[in-house]
Parts: sequence; structure tokens; C-alpha cells
Amino acid sequence: MDKGKTRILILTGLMACFSFLLSYAQPAVKSSIDRNEILIGEQFKLKVEASFTTEPYQINWPAIPDSLGHFEVVSRGKMDSVYDNSRLTGLVQTVTLTSFDSGKWVFPSFRGNIISAKGDSAYNFFTDSVPITVSFSVSDTTGQLRDIKPILEVATFNPVWYWVGAAVLLLALVVFLIWFFRYWKKNKSSIPVRTKVSPYDEAMEELENLKAYNFSLAADIKIAHTKMAEILKRYLSRVQKENYQNKTTGDILIMLRDQFLDKDLPAKAAASLRCGDAVKFAKYLPPASETEASIQSVRELVQDIQKLITPKP
Repeated sequence: MDKGKTRILILTGLMACFSFLLSYAQPAVKSSIDRNEILIGEQFKLKVEASFTTEPYQINWPAIPDSLGHFEVVSRGKMDSVYDNSRLTGLVQTVTLTSFDSGKWVFPSFRGNIISAKGDSAYNFFTDSVPITVSFSVSDTTGQLRDIKPILEVATFNPVWYWVGAAVLLLALVVFLIWFFRYWKKNKSSIPVRTKVSPYDEAMEELENLKAYNFSLAADIKIAHTKMAEILKRYLSRVQKENYQNKTTGDILIMLRDQFLDKDLPAKAAASLRCGDAVKFAKYLPPASETEASIQSVRELVQDIQKLITPKP
């Protein structure tokens, strides 16, 4: 091999070694989230890690605002330091976030900056931008078949019987209305009207009555979760002077966020209301402890709302 080729090989090796050492000395920064799909009001965590190899650095940490498009910060974990013996080798922070807007969104990237202690080098880094899906309910991916009745052939009927049936129903309705108004007028004075019971006291009493159900029986579990949602919606309807009886779980969570401006209220309501939806619509049978926890969550939610709406002395 001639001297020219030998010199080229030596220079190439030195450049490769220099590039390796330079990349090794450069700080390593990475970010990640623990999930890409959440239910509305559910939380996810963003973790940002920076590691150093040879010398200390000054960190300008990414600034994540409390509220940004489609996302809100629930809490910020403290900045944890990582040491190797007595030398600082890294920093870690975890930020907990949530979203109340359903849809497919992209969590944005945020800029940070690392400057060496000597001030002779700087390194800009960005957190990862990641897609996150926010939905009202989890899609059923189990493929499990539900109880479905077999297809029945349509029977043919004489249309005259439809008219006869309609006339009988109409007559029965007229008779019922006459009886009802007479009975109501007669017993109007004896009907108890609970105008003296406050919305808060009524909700607390009804929640306490739920303890009488046996949470090991499927029928009692369904009744308890149905009544639990009705108690909360009736309480909200009375204190807000608006009908919430036909509102969905998502509507309730959004209302709690917008009306009371308290991040903890939707989080307390989300778990119990979603559990109730699963019991009613997906035939889910939670353990007794989960049902009791849902009742306690609704009780604490009502107590917190009552504190917010009660005028301070």
C-alpha cells in the first residue's frame, strides 16, 4: 500500500474517533408519554430526561404552560437529580396532563437549552411532538359476541287490528288521565313536597341510602350505579337551576370544568361516572370495593361543589 492511501486511512480513522467522542460528550435528552389514547378527563404523563457525560451543564428546562391547545397541566413533578457517586449526571421531570376535548390531537414540542459550565458550547433540544386520541369511551376490541336474538320472520296482520289497538290504547289513556287528575286533585294536600330539604342534604341522604344495597348482587350493583348518577345529576340540576338529567358523562365533565374552574372536580367525577356507564351499557360488574369507592367519589364531589357555591362569611 502506498503512503498516500495510508495517510487517507489514518485521517479517516481520526475523524471517526473525534466524531464519536464529540457525540458522546454531548448531553442526551429524551421525552416520552405513558399513553397515546385517553378518555376525556383521564390523565397521562410526560417524562423529560437529560443526561450528561463529561462536564456539568446549565439547563434551561422546557417551559410547558398550564393550559395549551386541547390540553391542561394537572401537576408538575419536582425536578429529580441523577448522581453517579457525587457527580450530577442527569435531570428528570414528570408532568401530568389531561384533556377535555374529544378528538385526535398532537401534543406540541417544547424547546429547551443546555449550556456547558464553561460557556463554550450550547445545545438546543426539543421534546417530542406526539399524537394523542381523546375519546368518550373505549372501543370494544375483544370481539366478544353479545346476547342477540335470532332473526324472526315478520308476521302479517290485518291492518284493521292496528286501528282497533290504537282505539283501545286511546280509550285507556283517556280513562287513566281522568283518574289521575281526580286522584291528584283529591290528594294534592297530602303529597309531601320536600321544599325544606337543601340540594346538599338531599344528595347526602340519598348517597347514604345506597349502602343498603348488596354490592355482590348484579341487580343491586346496577341499581346502585344508576341511582348514583341520578343523585349527582339531580344535585347539579338544583344548584345550577338547569336540567342535567339527560346529560351524558362527557357533558357533565365539561360543565364541571367550565362552571367551577376546579381541575380536581372532573377528575373525581370521571372515574365513578365512567364506571356507571360500563355497568349500564357494557354489563360490567365491578367488585364491591369499586362500587363503594364510586359512591365515596360522588360524595366528595358534592361536598367540594357545595364549598365552592357557599358564600364565605
